[in-house]
Amino acid sequence: MPNQPQAARSAAIPTTKGKAAARSKPAPLPKSAPTERGTSDDLYGVVSVLYHALQGAETYDEYADDAREAGDSELVTFFEECREEELRRAERAKALLADRLEPSVAAEDEDDEDDEDDEDDEDDEDEDE
Repeated sequence: MPNQPQAARSAAIPTTKGKAAARSKPAPLPKSAPTERGTSDDLYGVVSVLYHALQGAETYDEYADDAREAGDSELVTFFEECREEELRRAERAKALLADRLEPSVAAEDEDDEDDEDDEDDEDDEDEDE
């Protein structure tokens, strides 16, 4: 491609103008609808934010170490502040996730207790006979 003129190279790059932009997009799933994997898009989003916030905090910690080795205290402070922001974001995401998963966990626990009660009822019937 280096031998082609600038105009020819840029013409080969696909764009969203024209026919591609006119295509209709599939309707988005409702926020609470389960996906094929069994989680809703909003929960997936919270998990993703949590993961990336923790990953970012770890990365900023490495950057702070590099700045510390270079003797740049201003950058050390900056990267440490970035790390703290990510950790706060991760804590908030964890709390939001826990709030949304608690009802599911409680419902599963109740189902388990119901199953145990059913087994107890069957035992009682066997004793009556």
